[in-house]
Amino acid sequence: MENFKHILFDEVFVFGCINSTIAKSQKLLKEEQANGNFLVVSRSQKSGHGRNKNAWFSPDGGIYMSANLLGLSPDPALTLFMGISIHKAIAESFPYIKKDLHIKWPNDLYLDGKKICGILSQHLPKYRYHSFGIGINTNIDEFPDNLKNIAISLFDSLHFQIDNKKLITKIFDIFSHDFPKFIENGLDLEYYNKFSLLKDKEVTIDTDFAVYSGVCRGINKNGAIVLQLPSKMNQPFFGGSIVD
Repeated sequence: MENFKHILFDEVFVFGCINSTIAKSQKLLKEEQANGNFLVVSRSQKSGHGRNKNAWFSPDGGIYMSANLLGLSPDPALTLFMGISIHKAIAESFPYIKKDLHIKWPNDLYLDGKKICGILSQHLPKYRYHSFGIGINTNIDEFPDNLKNIAISLFDSLHFQIDNKKLITKIFDIFSHDFPKFIENGLDLEYYNKFSLLKDKEVTIDTDFAVYSGVCRGINKNGAIVLQLPSKMNQPFFGGSIVD
């Protein structure tokens, strides 16, 4: 990953092993060491995490990065847009697994029913940045016992080594190309719902205020998941966790 460059980023910081790319990004901002759009990439992480501080297994071989974009307004649909970009990049790079690759609201990608990618999106108003923490299981050949049944890597499925640098380039090529259309028209609902892991399934969501169950009818343009409740009313939810 040394000497990695992409037109989206003014600066790219590459590390061997750090606690987390998100924490490093915030440290760079706090110490005024980063300018413009910047990307932080690490070969491994000691304290990688996802939503709700859940640990993210981060050994050598995977993709661990934080994309920090200056001046973006907070938008709940941004996480889903990034998810679509990553899905497209993987699907276009390895089309034979496309039918088994799905997007799970609000921030994960699944392959063969197991998690392969997580996205942590957060707005940093103090610095005027929006940050995407991204973990992708690419070349991981073995998971610990507690993850074997719920996580998978591209290597597990494809049985050959993935060029991480090439895949990262593809992700941000697609993100950059599709971003103007996203700003103008919102999310590509047809694409998202086609590859949604949850669409037309019975789903339970914990909003922290209450728990709701219903049939997932997809998402709306604002990034909310839409559940058809037992009353037959279609109710959008902008936040919450899916109860597995």
